[in-house]
Amino acid sequence: PPPPTPLFFLMIRRPPRSTPKPSLASSDVYKRQLFVLIMNLLSSTSIFSFYTLLSRVLGYLRDILIAIFLGTSIYADAFFVDFRLPNTFRRLFAEGTFNAAFIPSYTSEKTNSRSKGKNFADEVLSLLFIILLAIVFVVEIFTPYLVYLIAPGFYENSEKFELAVDLTRITFPFLLFVSLSSFFSGVLNSNNKFAAAAAAPIILNVILILTLLVSFLFKLNFATNL
Repeated sequence: PPPPTPLFFLMIRRPPRSTPKPSLASSDVYKRQLFVLIMNLLSSTSIFSFYTLLSRVLGYLRDILIAIFLGTSIYADAFFVDFRLPNTFRRLFAEGTFNAAFIPSYTSEKTNSRSKGKNFADEVLSLLFIILLAIVFVVEIFTPYLVYLIAPGFYENSEKFELAVDLTRITFPFLLFVSLSSFFSGVLNSNNKFAAAAAAPIILNVILILTLLVSFLFKLNFATNL
């Protein structure tokens, strides 16, 4: 029998392995998908930035009109105190701790199953609504004590203190609606819908500006109408 061929010659004679090259079609599809993702990102960023900028400009205009019409009167002091109370709770139940915990959990549930994500959002919405409603009822009952804790200097002036209490009872239910609005904004942002969430603060600023202008034209009480 013929002698066996050495292993060295077998390795030399073995044809080189050819690595599969990506086809031109798959490369074009990848580039097209990447282009679509970049354009969607730019579109979402531009829409969010535009509405945010518009909201900030209207917010500055609102503050200017409040300073013009209310000035440094007791109405201005009472308004800023009662407007600060729901905004303080809003950072806890809406834009701060709540969104930081809700959005990742909702996104995770929605990634696993769309129905599970919807059920999770419905349960959180029901629980949030009940908690906020209870807080609003408690604050409406104990408003004088809360105002005294926030602004104890008002207690020396009975007129300013009573005005702050009345305005707080009017404005505090704002917490319920702004928290629910923030909840739905988080859901929309998780589904890549940014326009409505970014444009929501514009409505508040427009309503406050129109309220000030209407109060000026018809000689009404600015603080109460705000």
